Amino acid sequence: MPRTRYPLICFDLDGTLVTGLDYVWTTLHRHFRTDSVARQNARQAFREGRLAYADWFHHDVVLLRDVGATRDAIGALFASIRTVPGARETLDALRRGGAKLAVLSGSVDLLLEIALPGERFEHVLINRLGFDADGLIEGGTPTAYDVDRKADGIIELCRREGLATGDAAFVGDNENDVAAARTAGFSVAFDCKSPRLSEVASVVVPGGDLRAILPHLLDGE
Repeated sequence: MPRTRYPLICFDLDGTLVTGLDYVWTTLHRHFRTDSVARQNARQAFREGRLAYADWFHHDVVLLRDVGATRDAIGALFASIRTVPGARETLDALRRGGAKLAVLSGSVDLLLEIALPGERFEHVLINRLGFDADGLIEGGTPTAYDVDRKADGIIELCRREGLATGDAAFVGDNENDVAAARTAGFSVAFDCKSPRLSEVASVVVPGGDLRAILPHLLDGE
């Protein structure tokens, strides 16, 4: 049986394990038609260092609440999002090969639950949405590990597992995965949408079927 080369393998979610979207937040705001100017101003303030990530998260949640986004409506939107072909088979092969699996993503927990129900990960570092008694979005818990801080996420997960960062692999697809790709011992840019990520990743794998990454992560594949 093929064995893992890396005891810990971390995955981005949007565009890596699920397809049809680059970023879940863009999908949410487009679907619910939130205030595009307010959204753009907040994004720019974050990029310029004038707005903390946690405040950006809560700002976006307020925009969604203002237009009446509910758990049921968000769930219905997420139900239309599909897993990347070969995703479950890839995760299963890596588990059988002895790897522990993690999700390290700026996406949201509800998408992970709906798109990959029953899938087991040892660690999940992701934004978590909150809803009130009527199901209206009202807040949540922002991840501490997105964009440049995804590197800290790799370090934290390795600390939990008692590993060096060189023992971890990371699989992502976009600009906010660059820091994690630089920090992990091995990184895969899958269906890559970021020139910077393709430059720093250990290997670039075309999209199509996630099983194409297995020869890079398992011995004997």
